[in-house]
Amino acid sequence: MDPSPIIAPSILAADFASLADEVRAIEGAADWVHVDVMDNHFVPNLTIGLPVVQSLRKATPMPFDVHLMITDPDRWAPGYAEAGAETVTFHAEACEDPVALAKTLRAAGARAGLAIDRDTPIEPYLELLPYVDMLLVMTIKAGFGGQKFMPEMLDKVRAARRRIGADGLTVRVEVDGGIAADTIAQAAEAGADAFVAGTAVYGADDPADAVRRLRSLVTR
Repeated sequence: MDPSPIIAPSILAADFASLADEVRAIEGAADWVHVDVMDNHFVPNLTIGLPVVQSLRKATPMPFDVHLMITDPDRWAPGYAEAGAETVTFHAEACEDPVALAKTLRAAGARAGLAIDRDTPIEPYLELLPYVDMLLVMTIKAGFGGQKFMPEMLDKVRAARRRIGADGLTVRVEVDGGIAADTIAQAAEAGADAFVAGTAVYGADDPADAVRRLRSLVTR
């Protein structure tokens, strides 16, 4: 796997009235578009769903990194893969059989991601790393944008990176929550290689330039 860092701006922080334009604003600078899907059940917020992803898919060639903060991902996740999302990530806390769902997503043509929320210990899920393509470690509590980065969550990143190295796996470790110019290097040093940034990108005057700045902080 290419070890280059991935910068994935979250459109949760974008202008929802102009999503296609907001995505185009980061084309050529960002690697992935991070799409936060919340259902007002698994998390106490409601964002966008499959119809929006299907529409956006026609508007940009950029890879979609869909983060499902929803109950019953077994029912809904395959639809996002079928809609053309390159990566579909579901929460460990919402899924009874993560390995089976990961297989389903891969069969549908997507990479499978497993997300671990703030209050969830990572140890029980390290055994599942061989079955997924990416582990998403929340560095905030899932469900709201604009929260403050929690550096203590990086212990989970370190644990995952150690296991990935020990087992010779090719699994990306993504971090999501409070990632900005003053926190991204810490996450990279802990072992993360994919970075979700919302406000840090879409709160900037020039989102593409903000992406390039973030990349410069984690590219050696």
